[in-house]
Amino acid sequence: MPNLSQPTFRHRVEFRLFRAFDRLLSAFPDSTVQTLGQGMGLLAFHLDRRHRNVALDNIRASNLGLTEKQAYGIARESFRHFGELLFSSIPLMHAEAAQLDHLVHVEGLEHFDAAAAEGKGFIQLTGHYGNWEAIALAQSRHGRGLAVIARELDNPLLEPVLTGLRTRFGNTVIPKDGGVRGSLKALKAGQGVGFLMDQDALGMGGFVRFMGRWASTFLTAGTLAVKFDLPILPVFSWPEADGTTTVRFEPPFHVPNSGNLDRDIWVATQLMARRIEDQVRKDPRWWFWMHQRFKTQPRDGHPVPPPEWIESYSAAFPPQP
Repeated sequence: MPNLSQPTFRHRVEFRLFRAFDRLLSAFPDSTVQTLGQGMGLLAFHLDRRHRNVALDNIRASNLGLTEKQAYGIARESFRHFGELLFSSIPLMHAEAAQLDHLVHVEGLEHFDAAAAEGKGFIQLTGHYGNWEAIALAQSRHGRGLAVIARELDNPLLEPVLTGLRTRFGNTVIPKDGGVRGSLKALKAGQGVGFLMDQDALGMGGFVRFMGRWASTFLTAGTLAVKFDLPILPVFSWPEADGTTTVRFEPPFHVPNSGNLDRDIWVATQLMARRIEDQVRKDPRWWFWMHQRFKTQPRDGHPVPPPEWIESYSAAFPPQP
């Protein structure tokens, strides 16, 4: 846990650097900030050999059917995109309502309303694809607030700044420590709870198939969805050629109840992983390939699901053409 009462010298230096960077970016138009970010991302691609290799290894090992040239191109574009995201996110979170409406276009809010109308809360599903900060910010701007689980920053001077920006249109932040308790409270109040479901869960998760490989995945969202029969609302975002971002909500869905709790939780988690995978396959450039998503693999004590679960899932939910 960060020490909120006694900032260190390093914390103060980081805070001043952040403020200076914030003021600097605010002096430029959005297009310039995006260009600067893209350039920084390309620089990182060429200089950061370790993360470049992680991205390339992930792309090569995924079942996308790409040539080496195509894999290299996607890795390069992914670095460029996340450089732009890093630079543009700070001014975006400062943006007034009219500017935010210009920068982020939201589609499918009727699906959000359908999930909320069930009155028992819902799971809002996305991944590290496109600009997930823009999703939460833009939807709250349109009166569709969300409870978001987030790890507190180590810097106690920056934490309230980031939380204030994230919550200024009506979102709430649930600290990652105690996230289950906070999620239950939000769901009880009829709120949606946002989950990013594409991080390696180490030994704390269950294994689902993702991009043709086993991937350790947190089971919290699937457990809540199954135990409380919650709707699952997928939403994704991606950049457009004109510098804007599109956010699109998809129709909500429920997980079938087989009477086997463990199996249903795994099915829910696998279904959510597949929704993210389907989006990645549409345009792989916007996913965070430099994360070691597949670092944790099955071993003694952390096995894959029983074959009958996999077979029944594959029969019930065949891949879409």
